[in-house]
Amino acid sequence: MAIIARSTSTTFEFQIHKAFQSWRYRIFGVMWLLYAGYYLCRKNYAVAQPVFMKEFGWHEHDVGIIISSYLTMYAVGQFISGPLGDRFGARKIIAVGLSLSVAANILFSQSSSILLMTVLMGINGLAQSTGWSSSMKTMSNWFSINERGRMMAWWATNYQVGDVVATGFAAFIIGFASWREAFWIPAIGLTVVGGVFLWGQRNRPEDAGLPGLTEYLKLESNKENKNSEPSAEEETSLTKILKEVLWNKYIWNLGFSYFFLKLVRYTFLFWLSTYLVQILGFRADKAGYMSIIFPFAGFLGTIAAGYSSDKFFSARRGPVSVIMLIILFISIYAYSLFAASPILGPLALGFIGFCTFGPDTLISATAAMDFGSRKASSTAAGFINGLGSIGAALSGVLVAWISVEFGWSEVFYFLMAATVACIVLQIFMWNARGTN
Repeated sequence: MAIIARSTSTTFEFQIHKAFQSWRYRIFGVMWLLYAGYYLCRKNYAVAQPVFMKEFGWHEHDVGIIISSYLTMYAVGQFISGPLGDRFGARKIIAVGLSLSVAANILFSQSSSILLMTVLMGINGLAQSTGWSSSMKTMSNWFSINERGRMMAWWATNYQVGDVVATGFAAFIIGFASWREAFWIPAIGLTVVGGVFLWGQRNRPEDAGLPGLTEYLKLESNKENKNSEPSAEEETSLTKILKEVLWNKYIWNLGFSYFFLKLVRYTFLFWLSTYLVQILGFRADKAGYMSIIFPFAGFLGTIAAGYSSDKFFSARRGPVSVIMLIILFISIYAYSLFAASPILGPLALGFIGFCTFGPDTLISATAAMDFGSRKASSTAAGFINGLGSIGAALSGVLVAWISVEFGWSEVFYFLMAATVACIVLQIFMWNARGTN
């Protein structure tokens, strides 16, 4: 009888393991597609900007406010959607955000005034802010700390691939139609992505009829898990979650680090096409294609950073970030000198992408989950991304002002200074390792 009972128990455990792994593949795929899809209604603006600037006779000062409107509301939204994701679950928050982003992009395609565009891009920024923190909430509920470096290395390629596809798609549309189609057509694409998300996502294993992550890990090891995580059933007040996040010195360090790093990344995200068109004389569609180098190299940098932090530094993210940021500093300087070169320009841009997206993923995603907890992962990710997005928001008006008043070479020096600040902060994270 004992042999039969043991056999039955083993069969049950195997079925649980198989079901859990199947759902994790599904969650990984659906959430990857979701966040990549957000870029359809985000990166299209950067490609279209130099086109409607020329059509309406606008200058950098004019469109800088539109960019800053998006990024300011994106930053505000991070601080709001993070706690809401922990309180109400990722599924509801993301569904609302996707709907608002689709509507804002459709209306933007019919706009011709700076004021209306500024308002609509602000709404789009608020809507888009729902994606990251709620995605972190979902992923932390399904994956444990010891696998996050490698897992997030692949998962976080979504915003590089999403950037590449969205940029190429918008450039293609503008090439045969107009900038207006580059807003409402991607909005249709994001609607389809939203349908796939609602079909395939579940907030946590329990919602799919499975044991929680902690119970599953114990079942897998057949003993108490060393990295015990809070049970998914544990109810925690929003006040306690906020207190846990705000009293964590590592989360503050990550937030300020991301302030400087995201300022750098979003400067290239929103201004690279304009720089290529106005300074180097590219056609708008060709500039869009050239700018793809930045996120494509970032794809490789993200994978390299995640694997390196797990394999060589025992899940410590700081050392990898510092090393890549030093190379980023050198690469920005090289690009400022050789941007017009047909070989050295794209090569330097590739290094910038590689060394920007690697630390970006470690700071805003992997470390956010490491130093948050399952119950506070959305709030922690929202707080870090919120501080980062303030830096990104400043890039809109600051880059416009610096480029007009002092020239683009000074913009690159400004980005180098921001990189140095990020390096200094990440040095203090060198020996830090999460426990959740």
